[in-house]
Amino acid sequence: MPTPSVRRYDTVKAISRSSRLVAALAATTGLLLTGCSTGAGQPNAAAIIGDKVISVAEVQRRIDGGLAAQDPEYLRLQSQNKLDQAGRGLLSVLVRLELLERLAQREGVQVDNGMVDSVIASLAGNSLPEEAFPAYDTQTLRERIRGDMLATEIGKKYANRTTVTTDIVVTDSRDDAVAKANQMAKGPAATAQLVKAEAAKKRQAESNFRVSFSQASPVLAVSPLFATGENTVVAFPLADNSGQRQQQATPTSRWAVAYVHKRDTKTTSAANPEAAAAQGQIVGTLGRGMASILGNELGMRINPRYGAWDLTTAQLVTSTLERATLQLKATAPRS
Repeated sequence: MPTPSVRRYDTVKAISRSSRLVAALAATTGLLLTGCSTGAGQPNAAAIIGDKVISVAEVQRRIDGGLAAQDPEYLRLQSQNKLDQAGRGLLSVLVRLELLERLAQREGVQVDNGMVDSVIASLAGNSLPEEAFPAYDTQTLRERIRGDMLATEIGKKYANRTTVTTDIVVTDSRDDAVAKANQMAKGPAATAQLVKAEAAKKRQAESNFRVSFSQASPVLAVSPLFATGENTVVAFPLADNSGQRQQQATPTSRWAVAYVHKRDTKTTSAANPEAAAAQGQIVGTLGRGMASILGNELGMRINPRYGAWDLTTAQLVTSTLERATLQLKATAPRS
């Protein structure tokens, strides 16, 4: 069993990797999911998660407290319009932790607060992740680290138990991916027709493609595929072989469009040795995706002033980025 110092080192590395991955994904992806209004009955809510309400006032109070201590940086940030970024970053941490805490309780997963303390101590004197600035006071840093650790532990539990069965096609442009996603959303029959037509043209297309997270390449492991519910269509830009997603604006970027027929979390799959190392680094992606699925189950709502929720990275993205990846509920198959 690894010693506590080794575990702390691994956790710090995981957080560093997670920060880089989240930053890369946030620069290129978003999902048209729970970015809806919180409703006239809750005009002061930044987010509503089941019976939990995170108020706009609470978000602003914590931002003001963190930034005031950095004066005159506070005034500079005001002049550069970066307070919206701070609000998105802080609310992302609060929402993600709430979802992960609920999911961890349901799944019997625990993270020792002593380990959180150890990670914070190991980070003393080091610069915080760039995307964290300026909302990361000590309390928020603790919440971010605890959330990352919960996501990792949940991801570990389900890495060998999450499998999806899809019809999937690959295309060379976002516009074509959106068109194909809309066609697939008409239901299984329309999807089967599309896959057959694409295969006849010698393009990448496969029906009843079954893949588990434990055996997936980094290209798919970091995608929204494993965080998509049944009878749902998802279109997303493909990552490169290292798991880094291509820029959505790149004309040559490739996209995948998938109709998820089944999402199984009960059948154990053996790990692929060639993919195991990479998946060990990004297993938290699965945990965060599962937290977002829980958010959907709870009817989570986000005040649109803060942006839209990204299902894959479990964070808020701007309205510009939310158009990067599309997820559509498909017409239910006939019984």
